[in-house]
Amino acid sequence: MTNQPVATQTIKYLVVPYSRGIGIDLGCGEERIWPRSIGIDHTLSPNGAVIARDIRNLGLFQDQSLDYVFSANGLNRFSSDQTLDTLKEWWRVIKPEGYLILYLHHKNPQQPDAKPTPPCNIKEHTVMEWMRAIGESGPHGVTIEVNDDRSTDHEQAHLHVFRKIQKPGFHASSRLSGRKRALVIRYGGFGDILQASSVFPGLKQQGYDVWVNTTPKGRDILACDPHIDGWWLQDDDQIPNHELGLYWQTLREHFDRVINLSESVEGTLLTIPNRVNDHWHDEARRLLLNHNHMKVVHTLAGVPEGSRLKFHPSAAEERQARRMRQALGSGPVILWVLSGSSIHKSWPYVDHVLAALLMERPEARIVLVGDDACRILEAGWRLERRVLRRSGRWSIRRTLSFASHVDVLVGPETGVMNAMGLEKVGKVLFLSHSSIENISSHWTNTISLKPPAEVTCYPCHRLHYGWERCHRDARTGAAWCAAAISPDRTMAAILFLLGEFHEKR
Repeated sequence: MTNQPVATQTIKYLVVPYSRGIGIDLGCGEERIWPRSIGIDHTLSPNGAVIARDIRNLGLFQDQSLDYVFSANGLNRFSSDQTLDTLKEWWRVIKPEGYLILYLHHKNPQQPDAKPTPPCNIKEHTVMEWMRAIGESGPHGVTIEVNDDRSTDHEQAHLHVFRKIQKPGFHASSRLSGRKRALVIRYGGFGDILQASSVFPGLKQQGYDVWVNTTPKGRDILACDPHIDGWWLQDDDQIPNHELGLYWQTLREHFDRVINLSESVEGTLLTIPNRVNDHWHDEARRLLLNHNHMKVVHTLAGVPEGSRLKFHPSAAEERQARRMRQALGSGPVILWVLSGSSIHKSWPYVDHVLAALLMERPEARIVLVGDDACRILEAGWRLERRVLRRSGRWSIRRTLSFASHVDVLVGPETGVMNAMGLEKVGKVLFLSHSSIENISSHWTNTISLKPPAEVTCYPCHRLHYGWERCHRDARTGAAWCAAAISPDRTMAAILFLLGEFHEKR
């Protein structure tokens, strides 16, 4: 068995986008590339091989069943007359658009107390010739995604990444422009991802191609953003938390500029339980954390102030939203976001205001949106045709696409509200753990409803995952800050915005 963990640790952070999904690590030794990878080698190991097998034979796997095949120095075990057949077998199990990742030393790495390794005699041009033969002779073609000579004082190796494509032949990737590249790192919920998008135009003005390191959920939200030139995707929890520092340091070595917006709001301007700043006195949090979220994000990114956050629908999504708006008739349309991602982001008097609105403005149409859990909040309106229940039925992209076409948008501090902050649509925002300065001071056409002064815990500037640190209203079961915003105030705000907008229509 090779001393594989050293090779894997050397290269794994560079192949994150290519080793997502379900894949195998061939010849993994004592540590496979990711905990979720399927390690295969001659000998089983707790962190390495979970299958003991000759890695030349992948008969356990069906054709085109894996997202990636990774191997560090596995090919060096075999004679040259076996290697092409081995590569064909590895290529067989990869799905179209999947990846073959090969890391091969030119010579044996010098490692104290290392186990003996097989001779490293496979050259870069030889690998290319083999993969060209595979691409030109089989039903699927080969695209070279990475062809990286990693020869340094400490490393004599080459990294190859090949993508399986539908078009036969051997092709070079055209993804890289040769321009300087800025990588923006942002994970989290869709609201967090949208906040990051505000810095993209500024980076483009500074002459960068903009790349985004996020998860598939983040890419879904930003899929049509015209300012993005490339993606560095990773699966949720693909990188163990304790390795993120090393991972981010590796990324800094391969981009001209790296802007890490992780915890730029959560953990910084909104405290996380058991962190030091979460135990500050209430007044200390209000003094030190009462800053506009977007201003802080722009300062961290080194781009000019002024939010440019915008959701970009596709052409098809925009057409769908327009058709939906027309189908609802000429009366006012209200989009109501029922809940956010935390316990305090749910307002308890929605039914009261919906009933009053339909009496006051019978021509109005109200669309309710939220996640699957919000269907419970919609239950009482199933027989009212003027209320459209869309929680758990519409995707977040459909909700965001439609939001800019309504007259009034109502909801708590959520990504939908943030996405529409600069749009002309009227907005009624329920504030809970954040202040007007934090969230909406730069928004247009917005009425921000904050709790009255007797709610002494507001604003707490805290993230809440339960009721341990959040005061609960005994009568409604909602957070105290939410329950203290009265139906009358909300009703008046909506009617005011409806009057304003119908005068302009």
